[in-house]
Amino acid sequence: MKTIKSKVERALILVALLPVLILAGYVYYSTTDALKSASVSSLERQVQLLSGSAFGVLKHVPGDLSYLRDSASMFQYGRALVIKDQKILDVNGRSLSRDFLSLAKNRRIYNQLRFVGADGNELIRIEHNEDEGFSRVLQPEQLRDKSNSLYFREAAKLEFGQVYISPIDLNREDGELEDPVRPTIRFATPVFAVGNRLVGVLILNVDASAFLNQIKAASTDNGIQFTLVDDHGYYLANSDTGLEWGSARDLNHGKSMSTERPMLSREVLAADGIVQIDLSDDLVATSPLFADESNQHQMGRLVAIAPKSVVLKLLDSFVIALAVFVVLAVVMAFVIAKMLSSSLTNPLIYLTQAADRLSKGEVDTAITIHSNDEVQRLAEAFERLRESVKILMKLG
Repeated sequence: MKTIKSKVERALILVALLPVLILAGYVYYSTTDALKSASVSSLERQVQLLSGSAFGVLKHVPGDLSYLRDSASMFQYGRALVIKDQKILDVNGRSLSRDFLSLAKNRRIYNQLRFVGADGNELIRIEHNEDEGFSRVLQPEQLRDKSNSLYFREAAKLEFGQVYISPIDLNREDGELEDPVRPTIRFATPVFAVGNRLVGVLILNVDASAFLNQIKAASTDNGIQFTLVDDHGYYLANSDTGLEWGSARDLNHGKSMSTERPMLSREVLAADGIVQIDLSDDLVATSPLFADESNQHQMGRLVAIAPKSVVLKLLDSFVIALAVFVVLAVVMAFVIAKMLSSSLTNPLIYLTQAADRLSKGEVDTAITIHSNDEVQRLAEAFERLRESVKILMKLG
């Protein structure tokens, strides 16, 4: 049979532990949410910093285009093209080449600077290799026909002052990928001479590695990864270089975020602006990466991926501390319940034993309890009953 004492103990333990467990659960989940929120905010800040850093590489390119387009050398060169003056063309061609060389050496982000004639044939071409530290002017026999190049055709359609920006891809020469591969983004603008006549297109090839490597370098050894994908989910920058450049126009191996992580890819490619994504195993922040100040040309989407196992690692020590707190609370609740149940039930047990003695005719032992509560008054009533029984037994 269950005793009152055991019932009281269980009730007291439950009353003591229930608030503790509710509080512990609330603290755990609120702390988890706070850690997630702080981590995603940190990822967002890092994505924005990387975006700003990448734009910092490109922000001077439109100005460089305008400077070269409006230079005296370009003006004279364009005029010579119109009037077909070979002597002036040669003199100003050399002057323009020097301007190109100076810009290439000082900016250190261009791997090619070209002026392509209105017919699509290269007229001036400077090549610059920052890694090897050399620049050179290509000879006439080394110049190529770019009339079928998308960037030339698109730029030739523009009005004065407009700029065409190509997608980031691997540069090709004569239809073949360069070896080693060279990630490139091209800025091009039309050049007009007297009578608003198109005389050619000015093209600056930017070495995209200048900012793609920054994105890859941001990835950490503890698993937090930063990557850049294009509008189709192909990797343009990834710490695993074997996943990069999977599109048909590049290495054509087919690997992409869509094939490697389809669920994440759907969320990222559907995102608009800066977006937070909470997956089962990862926290993700993604932001568009623009090549221009007006945010008209999106190069791709920057993606920061943090495994929850890394993000919530700080929670481990907190969980241990919380578990210790709960265990101590259980022990304290048990001890206090024992003490309280004893103080509550011992007088009742005493009165039960006294009543049992009375029922057997044992009336000589006084019944006394000093608790200053209802139990004491009950004991006093028992004592009066004992005295009455004792008197009746003497009279009988």
